[in-house]
Parts: sequence; C-alpha cells; structure tokens
Amino acid sequence: MSIWSPAPAKNWESYYPLGSGRLGAMISGDTRENTIVLNDDRLFSAPRNHRVNPDAAAHAAKVRDLLFAGKVIEAEGLAGPTMFPAPAKQANYEVLGQLKIRNRYVDYFEKPVNYRRTLDLDTALYTQEYTGRQDGHTFEAFTALEDHALYGHFTATNNVLALNFTLTRTEERYERVNRLDDHTILISGHSDGLHGRHFGIKLSVFAPSGFVTVYGNTIVVSEAHDCWFRVTSAVVPTSDPFYPDFAQQVPVTASTYADVKAKNITAYQALYQRTDFSLPDDPALAQLPTADRLARLKKGAETDPGLIVTLFNYGKYLLIASSEPGTHAANLQGIWNQDLTPVWGSKYTININTEMNYWLTGPLNYDAQEKPLVDLFLLAVDRGHDTARTMYGLAGSVIHHNLDIYGDGAPQSTTMSGTLWPMGGVWLANELWRHYQFSRDEKLLTRIYPAFKELAAFYNAFLVKDPDGYLAAAPSVSPENYYVVDGHYIASLSYGTTIDNSLLREFYGALIWMARHLGKDADLLIAWQKVLDRIRPTAIGPDGRIREYVHDYPEIDKGHRHFSPLYGLFPGDEFTTPELKAAARKFIDYRLKHGSGQTGWSLAWVINLFARLGDGEAAWQAINRMFTQSTQDNLLNSHPPFQIDGNFGFSNAIAEMIVQSTPTEITLFPALPAAWSTGHLTGVRTRAGVILDIAWANGYLTECTIHGDLPAEVPVHLAPQYLDPNKPNPLEKEGHDHG
Repeated sequence: MSIWSPAPAKNWESYYPLGSGRLGAMISGDTRENTIVLNDDRLFSAPRNHRVNPDAAAHAAKVRDLLFAGKVIEAEGLAGPTMFPAPAKQANYEVLGQLKIRNRYVDYFEKPVNYRRTLDLDTALYTQEYTGRQDGHTFEAFTALEDHALYGHFTATNNVLALNFTLTRTEERYERVNRLDDHTILISGHSDGLHGRHFGIKLSVFAPSGFVTVYGNTIVVSEAHDCWFRVTSAVVPTSDPFYPDFAQQVPVTASTYADVKAKNITAYQALYQRTDFSLPDDPALAQLPTADRLARLKKGAETDPGLIVTLFNYGKYLLIASSEPGTHAANLQGIWNQDLTPVWGSKYTININTEMNYWLTGPLNYDAQEKPLVDLFLLAVDRGHDTARTMYGLAGSVIHHNLDIYGDGAPQSTTMSGTLWPMGGVWLANELWRHYQFSRDEKLLTRIYPAFKELAAFYNAFLVKDPDGYLAAAPSVSPENYYVVDGHYIASLSYGTTIDNSLLREFYGALIWMARHLGKDADLLIAWQKVLDRIRPTAIGPDGRIREYVHDYPEIDKGHRHFSPLYGLFPGDEFTTPELKAAARKFIDYRLKHGSGQTGWSLAWVINLFARLGDGEAAWQAINRMFTQSTQDNLLNSHPPFQIDGNFGFSNAIAEMIVQSTPTEITLFPALPAAWSTGHLTGVRTRAGVILDIAWANGYLTECTIHGDLPAEVPVHLAPQYLDPNKPNPLEKEGHDHG
C-alpha cells in the first residue's frame, strides 16, 4: 500500500515524510535539486524558565471571587495583568536543516519521463524513479529506527551520476562547517541564535564505483553508477559537546546500506503489521495517483474505500515515524517542521491535540509508541510543582494548556480563551489511564500513579465551593471558546465548565481505582471520594443541548471547532444515558450546522463522536468530508496549515466504528456504515483484555477470533442485523453469544 505522485512536490506541505521517531525528513522529489528538509525532535529554542506572573498568587482568589459574584468582565480585567505569563511564550520547535541534492546532468528545461515518487507504507521506503536523457534514475530513502539516521541510495541505468550534496539551514542559521574525512562533513550551530541548544548535522556520502570530493558544505560525486549517503544529527544543551552522540552510528562496510535497509524493514513491519484493515478497493481507482483520487472525491464522487484504508494505515506509519521509545512525544506536526518559528510553536497543545495524537495507541496496540507521552507527562508534573506554588500558592502540581519538551506547563500566550485553563495535566493523565485499560501494563500504572497523586494534591485545594455548592475549578475556561455576558461583552473566563467537570470525574475515579488496585493510600481514599461526589453533574440546556458553562450564555462562535463539552461522550465514557446522548447529538448537529469541523483535528473528533453515538452513516459522511476538506495531496491532515493530530484521530475513529469496548463489555459494529458491507479488521485491542480479529461480508459477521482470556461475565454485543440467519453464529464458536 502506498501514496504516490507522477510529479515532484510543489511545496513543503506536499513533500513525503520519513521518520525514525527522532530524525524526520520531508522529501520534495525534484529531479534537478531534490530538497530534503531535516528535523530532530530535540531541537527546540532555549527553555523559558520562571514564566509565572509574580502577581498571580496574590490575585487568583480575587479573580475567582469576582467570577462567583457574576462580575466576569471585572474578573478578566484583573486576570489578564496579574495571571498572564511573562514572558508569554514557551520554547518552540525549530527546523534542523536542509540537504539539497543537485543533479548536475539535468538540463533546466528537461522534462523527466515516467516520473513517479512513492511512499510505501508497507516498508517505510521512499522511492523516486524517472527517465532523463535516455537514462533511468532511481533514488531510494528511509530513516532507520535503530540509529535514527536518514539513508539514501542513487542509481543510474546507463550513464554515470553527477551529484552535489549540500548541507545548509534556513536563513543560513548555522555557525561552522567541518570536514571530518574524505567523504564526511558536519555543520553545527545553536537554536535560538547563539543561546539555544547545540546541534550538529553530519553527512557522509559513499560512491564505491566513482569519486567523492568534499568542498566546504558540499560533497561532490562524479563518475559513479551508484552512490549512497547517511545523515545523522545530534542535539545537546548549549555548552555540551555532541560528538558522543555520533559515536553510536552503525559502522560503514560495503554492505551497510543493504543491511540496514533489510533490518529496518523487519523492525518497522513488526510494528506496522500488528493490525490489518481492509475494505474492497476498486482496481481502477487503485491505479490512480493519490492526488487524483482525492480530486475525484472533491468533484463529488461518493466514496473511495481504498483511500480510507490508506489513510488508516498512514496514521500507523506516521505514529511509528514520530514517536519511538527514547524520543520526544509527537508534537503538533509530529516531527516535521520547515520553520525556525513555526505556527503555534509546533509543540504540545494539550487541550485536545496532543491527546488525539495518542488515541490510536490503545486499540491499535502501540504501547512503545505511547512511552514518549508518558515521559512528557511525568516531566511536566515534576515541573508543575513550581507552577502550583508560585502561581496559586498551593501544593501539588498543575499544568495548563501547552507544553514544550522541557515540561514547561505554566500558562502560554495571552489569550484569555486558552491561557488560563488549568486542566491540561488532568487530560494527559486521563489519556494515560485509558491507555492502561487497553494495555493492562502494571509497570505503566506504577510509573504514573505518583504523578496522579501530585495532581490530586493540587486540585484538592484548588477546587472550591461555587455559589451552588459544587466544587469547581476557578478560574478556568472552556478551551478557546467565547460567550456573551451582560448583553454585549465578549468573555471566556468562567468556573466549573462542563469539560472540567468531566475531566475531574474521570481523573478522580481513575485515581481511586488505582489506589485500591495497588493497595496504596487507603487514608486518602475518603478525601478523594468526597471531591468526586461534589463535582457538578453534566447539565442539559433549555434548547436540549449539552450545556457548556454553568450558565446559558449566548454564543459568539456557534460553529466553534472544539467539542469540549462532549468530552464525556468521547474520549470519555460517562455519557451513557439516552438523555445525555441525545443532548450530545443536538450539540454536534448545531455546531456542524454553523460551520464546525472546519479544521482537520476537529473533524476527526466529530468522526469519533458519531462513532460513539453509534451513527455509522454520519461518521461515514464526516470521513468523506475529511478527504474533500482537510487532506492534502500527500494525505497529511490540514488545520490548515498542516497539523498531524487529524491523521491520528482518523485512524482511531476507524477502529472505534468497528469495535468499541470498556473493561466490562465489547461491542462489534457499533457504527458500521452500509457502504462498508465487506471487510476485516484484525489485531484490534480492547479494554476487556483481549485482541480481536473480525471479518464480515455482505453486511454479516463471518469471523470473530478472540485472542486472550475473555471473562465469562464480559458480554460481546452484536446487533441482530449483522448475523446471517442461514449460517452459524461466529460468536458462539468463541463461546460468546451476542447481546
């Protein structure tokens, strides 16, 4: 299965991505000068320490009291100057550099024949083929998971290669170039000018049948029928030498490229092949370039099942490429970024986006790929102690709505609708709790439980009784949204918002379960339960929709992109009654009617919400909209601009449409569209502790193999219409009837 194009990319957002979890590469595919944009997930600008406003602790209670008194505008007027951070911004991700490969034998006016560039999702290989001047050219590349290096190989069929390999960086932001030997150069510098992290990019080029010459920051290959190269990187704190990082490279021999390639394919496929999803593909459509298939949908074609499968698999590929043990968590753009100062800092927005990146790790069985998120969470909780103390005067730990790789969870930016949201740590905690339910990894539980306790120590004190007697987070917001107060003022600051309450209920419920399961902290259980019992329940407004705030405020953005009040439906599990589900459906329909889902990640959330409501047809329609509105020619998701969360959220949604589970039940085909009458999904993991292989044909379940021990008391639900009356029940073969 592959993504392919008959032409080079026109811009960076159409390049094809490679990644090892740490090293990222985006390849343009140009035949005259092939540009490869390089990233290292460690290359951030210098850390911004101590950003908490020094006046915050003295004024936070006053802001809360004004909110409780209904004086929202006064509360915001005080909160801005006293609680907004200074400096406002965290560190941002930076591009590492560029490798420009110029073919000296390509005429400027020459048009290549039979051009094709391909990203093979089954092998994680990039290939580029074309004919020019009666000569066939092939370029192949991959990033190795073992040594976090980019490898590339060029061949010419008849003539010889004449290539210039030049290492550089955006705006020439590097400080020196070193010639290390007769085929290796190193450029180095610092992020953030001279004050950030020390980085190095090393390029080695080998041409066994030709000549290699080093000139400055360029390596020249001449008279070779083939050649190969390797790019590695190192990033360390400002004053540290990075040369020890390069010592870990695979030694070079005559067979290095072939050996590393074969080994990498094996390692990659062991991860990629854990699940397999199939829908019938039209053979004629399968021959079309990827962009043409997208264009067909944009012109009104009803569906393309093969492209749906490709996008599902692309999510798996991108996760493996951007999140591996020992690397940093996948950020807003995974690991791919072309800018020195990217939009939103290309870091971690934790009021939906980062968590969405990791939804698929549970059902698609990617425990190792979740580990960088665990590391980020634990680092942020550790740093959050200082934020809790200096900003609120409280014990424990708190994280707001953004993080960088240094774990800085103090408020980010000066936008009232997002900055003062103190629940980011809770959402991250809940994501890891949900992953534990899938993995049953006791080591994970042991690692995260102390951090849960530190967060609880903060909220035990931070949550205070609101005017109605409930415990509420104040001040807070419903992420990035606004409302009208006092008839004509625009405001965001509030207390006890619906998402905060849903997050806290799940968090305290999980914490209590963990403590009992681990046999720890019996003396704290009563206090935690008291907090849980005093959180405001989810309310339904007079118009029948889930209420977003304590009060029914007029809305500014009726089609707001966030679906925060529906956290309890998905990714949470607490909307179980028909009344709450109906109110959630009205909420979704209202927002979509007014233009919501305009960003890729928002639409991915919508698909998951429809799946959780059991509406396969609505989910299917949203999937088609994802292709026509929010998917680029290389199938990367668009906010716009490019953000990777929508890709990951899409892959999870497919699994959610076919299998849903809790620790106490499994449901097959909860949201299967009629258009998907035949297919299979194998290797899908459930929260009931088993893995399923499922197949269906003509709308009927034909196979359900259960791997693992499913307790007898855990039902497997299947609606009667999915059972063929003329054939045996596949569930009875497994010892489980349908419910």
